[in-house]
Amino acid sequence: MKMRLALSVGLGLAVVSGSAQAQSTLDKFLKKNTESSSSNKSNTDEAGINKVFKSPEGYWRLDDNRATGGSCAIMYVTPAYLAAYLGPSIDTKNALLFFDGPTIPAIKKETRKQVTITGADGKPQTTQAIHAPSALHKEMGSIVFPLLGIQEAMDQMSDVEDINIIMEKKQVFSIKWKGGHIARSAMQKCLASTPKAGAK
Repeated sequence: MKMRLALSVGLGLAVVSGSAQAQSTLDKFLKKNTESSSSNKSNTDEAGINKVFKSPEGYWRLDDNRATGGSCAIMYVTPAYLAAYLGPSIDTKNALLFFDGPTIPAIKKETRKQVTITGADGKPQTTQAIHAPSALHKEMGSIVFPLLGIQEAMDQMSDVEDINIIMEKKQVFSIKWKGGHIARSAMQKCLASTPKAGAK
């Protein structure tokens, strides 16, 4: 996993950015994207979803909601789990890396927690994250990492990844993805472009 640098860039500043701001950014994004990412269907041909990579296990989708105050975002969606990078928005220059799934315990309000994240390289990294309510389902939670450097995060993004997160001595999240470099390329094009009216 090449995520060590990407996390280091923003997590040292997580105290500055604050959990409320991170959750607000996350809520805005997820409210615009809940209909497809919360579905347990294969989501192969739904209108309006810009799938940049598909595999039997899941797919990467690109979203551009900047025209309505959102951000560029790249999200890997499986039937139960998702992982996403959210770029800066009009409201904040900060970016987010977040994970959502049924094995992350539900929580009523954002709480800073110590977590250990391990990638395909097998090197665990213990750091602070925000344990937040899921905007998709009340019965599960999200783990959010504020990032101030979306470009640095993209530079460190792996093509194939296997992420596991431990919180309070329990594994609460696990996802494997492919096609990360295709997703990264799509995200970088979005970040470099000018927002278009009506962009999704």
